[in-house]
Amino acid sequence: MYMCRETIRRAVVQKFNETNGWKLESFDQLYDHIDKDKKQEANEIINSLKICDPAVGSGHFLVSALNEIIAIKSELKILLDREGKTLRDYEVSIENDELIVESEGELFHYAIGNKEKQRIQETLFHEKQTIIENCLFGVDINANSVKICRLRLWIELLKNAYYKNEVELETLPNIDINIKTGNSLISRFDLDVDISDALKKSKWDIGTYRDAVYNYKNATSKEDKREFERLIENIKGDFETEINKKDKRLIKRNKLQGELFNLTNQQSMFEMGAKEKKKWEKEVTSKTTALEKLENEIEEIKSNKIYEDAFEWRFEFPEVLDDQGNFIGFDVVIGNPPYIRQEEIKEFKPNFKESYSIYSGTADIYVYFIERGFSILKGDGLFTYIMPNKFMQAGYGQQARGFLLQNDLIEIVDFGDLQVFEEATTYPLILLARKGDPNRYLKTLPVTTLDFASGFGNYVDNTRSEILQKSLSEETWVVSSKADQELLEKVRKLGKKLGEVVNGGAKRGVLTGLTEAFVIKRELAEEWIASNSMYEHLMNPFLLGREIKPYLSKIPANYLIKIEKGFTKDNAVGDPQEWFKHKYPEIHKHLEQFQEKAEKRIDKGDFYWELRACDYYELFLEPKIMYQKFQVKPCFIYDEDGQYCNDSMWIIPTDDKALLGILNSKVGWWLISKYCTAIQNGYQLIWKYFSQIPIAQTSDKQSKDIANRVNQILKLKKENSEADITLLEQEIDELVYELYGLSEEEIKIVEGGVG
Repeated sequence: MYMCRETIRRAVVQKFNETNGWKLESFDQLYDHIDKDKKQEANEIINSLKICDPAVGSGHFLVSALNEIIAIKSELKILLDREGKTLRDYEVSIENDELIVESEGELFHYAIGNKEKQRIQETLFHEKQTIIENCLFGVDINANSVKICRLRLWIELLKNAYYKNEVELETLPNIDINIKTGNSLISRFDLDVDISDALKKSKWDIGTYRDAVYNYKNATSKEDKREFERLIENIKGDFETEINKKDKRLIKRNKLQGELFNLTNQQSMFEMGAKEKKKWEKEVTSKTTALEKLENEIEEIKSNKIYEDAFEWRFEFPEVLDDQGNFIGFDVVIGNPPYIRQEEIKEFKPNFKESYSIYSGTADIYVYFIERGFSILKGDGLFTYIMPNKFMQAGYGQQARGFLLQNDLIEIVDFGDLQVFEEATTYPLILLARKGDPNRYLKTLPVTTLDFASGFGNYVDNTRSEILQKSLSEETWVVSSKADQELLEKVRKLGKKLGEVVNGGAKRGVLTGLTEAFVIKRELAEEWIASNSMYEHLMNPFLLGREIKPYLSKIPANYLIKIEKGFTKDNAVGDPQEWFKHKYPEIHKHLEQFQEKAEKRIDKGDFYWELRACDYYELFLEPKIMYQKFQVKPCFIYDEDGQYCNDSMWIIPTDDKALLGILNSKVGWWLISKYCTAIQNGYQLIWKYFSQIPIAQTSDKQSKDIANRVNQILKLKKENSEADITLLEQEIDELVYELYGLSEEEIKIVEGGVG
């Protein structure tokens, strides 16, 4: 697994640097620095790693981490048997997340009675046991997932179970306590809440707590296991009781109660004038209201179901607490957080808003796992997630991008629109970062091909590039190859952003209410107009996405019924239905068919105004560029016939035909691919990001040259919608290459990027 290999090796190097005061920069340097007489110490350093998956699911990452650590020890020649002897003649590797042990090219197989194979089997068993018990931690809200994760780790251990004698297997330890059920995102207590008083007032200390956990893991009977389990719960219960006493809300409540008591008793001690009494009553009312609000908050927290599964990172894992009970954190946080829109769990939103700096009202909850992941890391700890790449450009990801830029980004592996997970339509990236101040460079790797036959992460395009982290902003992230980044930097300097070129920005199409009521066939519209010319100003051609082809649309098959500009239910005279019946009888008769359906979702009177004119209706009547929001190839058209569209299409209010040529060119499509959100085989042109693409400034001659070709295309398309415009498109591409000053090599980059 690529993520585990990259992250854990970095973490191992960091552990050795911290322990020995070294300044090694790579894993390759580590082998020569390990003292061959201190292999046991080297093992202890690696075994001190603490790795956590806060959304552990079935435990895939923890199993990968387990095997990776053993492979690392083998590679460093410090994999020791129980007597401290090195496994010299064995090579340990990982294939498809499976641990492979070989000797002289042959796979290792355990055999009872073979002394050497017994030695190897015992070594692997106890290595796995040590790593599972000391290094691996996980949490998941789904109790069944937790059971599966524990089972997977247990099976990994069982793979190397051995016989102590001819009939008796070595007892399997209790490895379940590090994998816990709970909601990783919800906690009652902050990580920095003081538990020193809890330790002083309790008969327990952190050492006792750690010993209880250790004894639980090594308990050999169910009775012992239950006894240590009760002890652990008692210790945590005492911590929780003492911490609760220091809750800010409780302290504030007690203070308010005291102030209110003093206020309400001073009236009997002093005679008040009218002015003083009014002031006193106002203060009493204010404090009473505040106290009631606080009492309600405290009661809500006590009874709130969202806290039923709250996970208390503050003290659930004593392994990441120091001797004073301070939360130190994990060396590595790794995972694949859930992709669930928070609208599906609305009851949690108030807590997210209060607890997370990256809160966004429309975010997918995986962004909160980003902040949670960093919060449970120790200083300089390593963070790696695989998650949707959409967050790099989506509006809800802006806060998360800003948060990440405050830390040290190491690498982004972007899979673009590749379907990595066969069971889910999600386009992911891998993000590797370090908690702490940012360094200078961020490595990026755009992946263009996956080789699923040889396992996840084995990709063909291994061309990394380095970009300055400070060149990224929270607005949007563009991750490309080094050549792409250099070309992007060049074209950015040549002109302005599209949003600055277009006065007022792009506008969405019409949001229809009942489409079947207000969008009618062309034939019917023409029939109405022929019968009464008054209908003409209420009818406009209405484009659908399937009618769009580059440069010019087909003749629309539909018309839109719209209410005239400025006429709304608020300034209508009398009953709108009667008004329509009198002035536009055909429309009234048509709309009556949908009245019953409309009444189920809107007020009866409002139905006729469901398609009220929006503030920019007049823009549809002006010359404009129109485009589909979802594009699998360049598809921008020019319209001067007053055509309307729904919100799957947008309009750019300009008659600039040179701009139309640029947007439909290969350069335009290449820029869209860098700035817009990837979808299957195409891109989603969200204006916020689409508006960032750089449009080169043109001279009059350059503008006329491109516009002339566009005019020729429009003329051909009007005469024949299937006309071949290939040569003219090629000429426009060449003119746009010249406009952006692209070299032959840069043209190859563009053409290679657009397919």
